[in-house]
Amino acid sequence: MRRHLLRLAPLTLAVACGTEPSPSPSPTATPDPCVTAPSTYAKAVTDSWIPACSLAQNIYNDPAKALGAPDAGGSGPLNFTGFVSLGFGGRVTVDLGGCIADQAGPDLRAYQAVGTEPFSVYVSLYPDGPFTLIEARKECAGGSGLRRYCDFDIASGGVTRARYVRVEDGELFPCPGDTVSEGADLDAVQALGVPTAVVRDPVR
Repeated sequence: MRRHLLRLAPLTLAVACGTEPSPSPSPTATPDPCVTAPSTYAKAVTDSWIPACSLAQNIYNDPAKALGAPDAGGSGPLNFTGFVSLGFGGRVTVDLGGCIADQAGPDLRAYQAVGTEPFSVYVSLYPDGPFTLIEARKECAGGSGLRRYCDFDIASGGVTRARYVRVEDGELFPCPGDTVSEGADLDAVQALGVPTAVVRDPVR
């Protein structure tokens, strides 16, 4: 009787080749928000919100109107220029371009057009916060005409540096109201410790 030769399949040794774990990715360093110098006036809008019931009738809705030097003008109620109406509890967050540091006295000035409606102001080092309340519902009684303002000291919130400023409606008059400029009216945000650029006459 013939014997069938059994072919022995080579044994494959299962060797546990333990691959070394990949090194954990290094955490991304958070950029220093204070590496650049701040501007005298807000340079960019990073966030804004106006409630739908105010948007339905407000005609001054452009958050970019809060940038740059105060420039509110015109006449009301339909022909004003240069500001954004925040509506009921609305807000605009702006970037100063660099950090301000606490100084003696007020550090920030928020310009309010059309009356003395109050602002609430918050600050942060980062665009997404956390934001710290500096002062709530402060009436803007400084100045006159369309160039009213209120001043804020960041030390009031226990803050020593800030780059982003959130200005919120402090009037809190429920919408819809009977005006086309509902809520506090934000014209500009100024860093008081930063010198204003001097415009020189051209050489003649």
